[in-house]
Amino acid sequence: MKTNLSELAFASNQNHTRNEAASTRQTGATGSSFRRFAAERFDQLVALKERIAANLAKEFAGTIEAALIRQIVTEAEALAATTPFPALLLPALAEEKAHNAAKWSVRQQIIRNHSLTLAA
Repeated sequence: MKTNLSELAFASNQNHTRNEAASTRQTGATGSSFRRFAAERFDQLVALKERIAANLAKEFAGTIEAALIRQIVTEAEALAATTPFPALLLPALAEEKAHNAAKWSVRQQIIRNHSLTLAA
């Protein structure tokens, strides 16, 4: 259930941001070139996030759930946004976060297995 809610929230957020970008592109002539440029960069950033999430999902299939991959990419985007070059750093930050999540997942599995062994 939690995964479904996370997926719905992610999809809703993407739809909302795309709608905002679309409405930005449809504004009047005043500042339209700047808005168009910003909307194009935004669309490129969304596409980059989707590509990163897809690549990480393939790389960590069976280790990290898709909902966690999306959360990792979102957190990496937030961190990258604090830098002068967010699009440049986003892939590396997301990959680092995914590796840390995979290590954590393996560690948790070891703990669960050890607990089951002790309980038996």
